[in-house]
Amino acid sequence: MSENVRIERGWIFVDGTRQDDGTIKLGTGGEMRFSPFEAISQRQPAQITWGDILTASVQRLAFWRR
Repeated sequence: MSENVRIERGWIFVDGTRQDDGTIKLGTGGEMRFSPFEAISQRQPAQITWGDILTASVQRLAFWRR
């Protein structure tokens, strides 16, 4: 897991903000939230690994199964 990425209840939180040109600047103290599905398309700019996406997906299944 990246130092800018946190996973909670199936959501992937990235420490960063989106700039005017659409790119993501990491480490700004802002918080961006992605579902695992959204994270697939934002994987490269937000530095989200496949392991992060898989972990969030499994957490979503476990959370919604309750």
